[in-house]
Amino acid sequence: MLTIDGQRTADSTDILFRLDELYPDPPLIASDPKIAEMQRQLEDWADESFLWYFVAFLRGRANANASGDANEAPRNSRLPRSLRRLLAWLRSGGTWERPETALVRGLGDRLDDLVNFLGGRAFFYADRVSMADLAVYGMLYTMRLDSIPGAARMVAERPALVEFMRRVERQTGS
Repeated sequence: MLTIDGQRTADSTDILFRLDELYPDPPLIASDPKIAEMQRQLEDWADESFLWYFVAFLRGRANANASGDANEAPRNSRLPRSLRRLLAWLRSGGTWERPETALVRGLGDRLDDLVNFLGGRAFFYADRVSMADLAVYGMLYTMRLDSIPGAARMVAERPALVEFMRRVERQTGS
């Protein structure tokens, strides 16, 4: 939530557009329509992708607290053992992998996607920070706080992302 001049803006995408409107120099979105669209797409991907992992983590934690173990059927279930095992297998995505392990692995894969996409560039679409960079930074910052256990370690293990965060901090003065 951001309040500027008494106007409240809640969604991170809307906040970025509002900041770009209020403080247009330097712009947060490219003047080239193709690059601007790519910036918006990366901003949306970062926003939605990492939010999905965070919500899935919270949901898994809530389910584990409610049932004692997210992988098991309730203890008083009258279902045959073989059916309970099949249901547990389906809940784990058909892998027998614990849901939280799959979640962390998937999050690591998304971080690797970012490393590959960034490549050797300083920022994702320009020589300076754009809305895409701020969205990615926001998600990395949240992960660096270990909002999902192990996330801070995963960010730290990717030097390209750590350096990217430092560049964003230097350019934004934070």
